[in-house]
Amino acid sequence: MAYGAIHLPVHTRGRATETIEDAPVKAGKRWPIVGLLVLGLVLLSWPSNPVGVSGKGFVVGKLGKGEWNDEKGGKWFGMDRGKEMRLEEDCEQAEAIIPEYNISKVWGEKERIVGWLSGAIKIRTEVFDEMRDIGVDKRWDVFYDFHSYLRDSFPLVHSHFTVTSHNLSLVYELPGSDPTFKPLMLTAHQDVVPVLPSTIDQWTQPPFSGLYDGVRIWGRGAADTKSSLIAILASLEFFLEDSRGKGEKWIPKRGLVLAFGSDEERGGLVGAPKANEYLVDKYGEGSMAMLVDEGNGLLTAFSKTFAAPGVAEKGHADIRLTIRTPGGHSSVPPKHTGIGLLSLFISELERNPHPISINEKSPLYGFMTCAARYGDVSQEVKKGLKDVKNGKKGALDKLPDVLKKSGLDPSRGLGQGNPLEAMMSTTQAADMISGGVKTNALPEVAAVIINHRISLTSSASELHERTASLLIPLCKQYNLSYINWHNQTLLSGDRGSLTVDSPFGYHTEPVSSSPTDISDGAWRVLAGTSRGIWNTRKDKQDGKGELIMAPFMTTGNTDTRRYRQLTPNIYRFRYLPADAAAGAHTVSEWIDAEALVEFTRWYQALILNMDQVDV
Repeated sequence: MAYGAIHLPVHTRGRATETIEDAPVKAGKRWPIVGLLVLGLVLLSWPSNPVGVSGKGFVVGKLGKGEWNDEKGGKWFGMDRGKEMRLEEDCEQAEAIIPEYNISKVWGEKERIVGWLSGAIKIRTEVFDEMRDIGVDKRWDVFYDFHSYLRDSFPLVHSHFTVTSHNLSLVYELPGSDPTFKPLMLTAHQDVVPVLPSTIDQWTQPPFSGLYDGVRIWGRGAADTKSSLIAILASLEFFLEDSRGKGEKWIPKRGLVLAFGSDEERGGLVGAPKANEYLVDKYGEGSMAMLVDEGNGLLTAFSKTFAAPGVAEKGHADIRLTIRTPGGHSSVPPKHTGIGLLSLFISELERNPHPISINEKSPLYGFMTCAARYGDVSQEVKKGLKDVKNGKKGALDKLPDVLKKSGLDPSRGLGQGNPLEAMMSTTQAADMISGGVKTNALPEVAAVIINHRISLTSSASELHERTASLLIPLCKQYNLSYINWHNQTLLSGDRGSLTVDSPFGYHTEPVSSSPTDISDGAWRVLAGTSRGIWNTRKDKQDGKGELIMAPFMTTGNTDTRRYRQLTPNIYRFRYLPADAAAGAHTVSEWIDAEALVEFTRWYQALILNMDQVDV
């Protein structure tokens, strides 16, 4: 039987628009002057939103709140538009694209996909903040079992891809048929957040059961993010099975690189960095066409459904406050013990949350401009955005408060705060505390670790400076020395000391935004694929209308921060509705089985569609 490369074609699906390249402009040059005057009067009196605009020329049909436009802006066919910028010019949507290859066959593989994820959940790949080296700390050994499980579950992927391990992170590589095309990189992580034994009775189903109740798959990693890993491998296994059944060999035009981290949940300290080192050494910087990792999904807001990839990432810094004070018998205590003093310092920080701010490069600003164009957004929000766009003095400072009242309320866990405020500020969470060894002994050392996600408009150094400005006055009040993260004593005291340092020895700065314009090939394919899958979903008669692609941001961090050298096109996105998974980092984690299957179909479409564009 002949074995040759198969390149599966792509076509647009359900196009409601038709482009007539430059026709009005070219025709206009031949019209008599009277015709031009008439056209000018018509244009000036034309009702709003007569057509949508996409790229050059006219697009027949309504794409949203579109207006007459040209490519360069500033002129309407020779007439000055004036200096005022319009929200309607933002957030052009890519055409929906779907492969001709029947990716909907995946719908018939639900049982296998569910089974694969269920089995993956049963393997307890928990990681902890403080772990010794691989090979020394036995808690790493479970990853070898997980690797064996993947080999047994996806035999064709493992026989066609080259698979290598890098500090237990797995890298899969499949060269494409066209070496001039940069590879597509898809990532996820194998590890999961630990389950506290004291919380097991709070779980609806046992946390490592992988139980499928006919609707949901339950267990740690179901949502975060073994589901991504299984969806990626399943999509490829089905391609390879299908081509083998036809006596052919599936080879994508564009190469594929998969990277599955081993310790993302502890900051990606050893896994992703080692994988990145290998990939940069082999392929070079800027060598990947696009990277897609875990992140946001589909959200409903302002009467519209948005696909909202995280296109930027906040920074990360853990700060440890350590109080050292003289000990003694607790029957004669000072006014504040070391633990009491530590509580005062925590309270001072929480009483002074970081200010919220936003700029025009913020993904949240980009999302809201999309919402203003396509969604049911209040006039107050539209005015606030328009004022910023037109450079009105003070408009940017006022915008955060305007957005807080916009009605946007991204999903959150029961114990969490306001996600919208978190996107516009540096957050702080006192998560780990220790101190004291005996009830009748004054504690000599007490410590707290505070987790920070650094705003896109801030930095780690600014965080430490602000921390010092808040805590040094308290140290002075209670006669404590203040020792900063550079081990410098900024204040001397007689009663003890407060040391501020990094408990794990690293921090990361905020990551700037990836491209979000349809002129960029990577964004265009990501957007077109998502819109294509949406247009061909099973329940497309649900009355939800079109899917709007809009930039957004995650409030947490991912392994993508370790791969920044490989591509500027990094998107943190999972094609999952907001209500299709829950329980990440807490009890009763689950994912909807139907959504998992559709997620797999989305990966198939993305892989095939990327073959059609030179990125």
